[in-house]
Amino acid sequence: MMSTDELRELSATLRAKDRHVDEELVDRIEADVVAYRDVLAREATQSPPAELAGRLPLMGWLIYESTWDAVQRIETSFDRDVTDAERRAVSEEAFTHVDRLADCARQLPWPEFAPRALGALRAIALGESKRDTETGYDAAWVLHVEARTKHKEFRDNYGDDKAGRLLKLSLDEVFLQLALAETGTACRTAERVIARWAEQFEDHRRPEWSLGEQQRWIQRMFRELTDGLTVGEQAIATAKQIEREHGLAEKVDEHRLALRTALQNPGIMTARAASLLLAIGPAMQSLGRKPPAEFASWEIWEKDTVRRFVEAYTVIEVGVHGPDGGPAPMDKSFRRQLVHVRLNLALLKPGYDLPSARAGDLPCLAMNPLDAAALEAMSQWLEADRRGKERALGAATMPLFIRSLVAGRGLGEDDRGYREWRIKWFGLDQYSDERDRLSHMHWALTEAG
Repeated sequence: MMSTDELRELSATLRAKDRHVDEELVDRIEADVVAYRDVLAREATQSPPAELAGRLPLMGWLIYESTWDAVQRIETSFDRDVTDAERRAVSEEAFTHVDRLADCARQLPWPEFAPRALGALRAIALGESKRDTETGYDAAWVLHVEARTKHKEFRDNYGDDKAGRLLKLSLDEVFLQLALAETGTACRTAERVIARWAEQFEDHRRPEWSLGEQQRWIQRMFRELTDGLTVGEQAIATAKQIEREHGLAEKVDEHRLALRTALQNPGIMTARAASLLLAIGPAMQSLGRKPPAEFASWEIWEKDTVRRFVEAYTVIEVGVHGPDGGPAPMDKSFRRQLVHVRLNLALLKPGYDLPSARAGDLPCLAMNPLDAAALEAMSQWLEADRRGKERALGAATMPLFIRSLVAGRGLGEDDRGYREWRIKWFGLDQYSDERDRLSHMHWALTEAG
């Protein structure tokens, strides 16, 4: 078995990106898990014996870091260059590594003492969703449910003594990542379907089939995004509790996982889920579907979903505090995400009043309410940003989704604002560089009416 020092060093080097997962490391982890199970066969105690007490948490960390490292090399099926055999082989090997390590996490004895190993289930779920098929999306959801169920089981097993509280902290920090992945899967599934409808999901030979498929996907996305929004809010609440009771860490190590930015990622994902739901709501209503049971009408549902969006948006803006207690400078990637999230609300609810706490950092956020001028300013900022591409509302090619989004803007049937914005800012479409993308956009806008 690897010593605690070896487990600690391997985890740290993976975290620092000084090495990557390979076949040898996966073999070693699998062999150690078998050895741990042999210990269980000899000593079936409620808590791990001294031989494993120090190893299990570190093995959990190693599995967490190993699977996250490997999942970065799994490419999305739709975007992968199918002619590049080498890239395809690397991606397939990475998926195999994540799959094997997820089995290691499942097979650990006393798994509640290695809470970070649950990160392997998050990784394999993300890997499945990258297949970009309905089967892959289904498999991802099953894995998210498995991770959430195990999280609850582990937490229920912990006591209220010092050791139990530390284990709860570790598990809660892992939950942030599990929740991010689950909400992220809901958003990613919806974003891929609506953005790739013209290329991947639409059968242009069967127009009579198209509307039924769009309706089916709209209802599926609504259900998954509703769950994703709730899980995202749970992540925000958990991050706030960790910050309040334990503080947030400056770096990841064997003791802590939740960084000072622990509120911003859940805020981004939760706001993304809320914005996608707001775009889909009118389509659900047009299909004769009832709003979720706790809402008496779709109007009440919409008002509440806007509220939830704004609460998540606020978390992004004030999620990191500096020494003086005020907002600290925001990472570039978070700045970009913040502008995207705010732009989405401008597209969905023109004229909405949403003051920004980050206007000093980003002048394009100073323009309020979210009218045409504010939308223009944010679009210009994203165009100037090398990676400022829209993958959601600004890249949609599903006609029913577009029709629903426009209906939700509340400006009447003759509202052409979204169409005009899409045409003017076509370059913000994530897939605008593709040869047929412009014609696909015009097809979608025409079909939407």
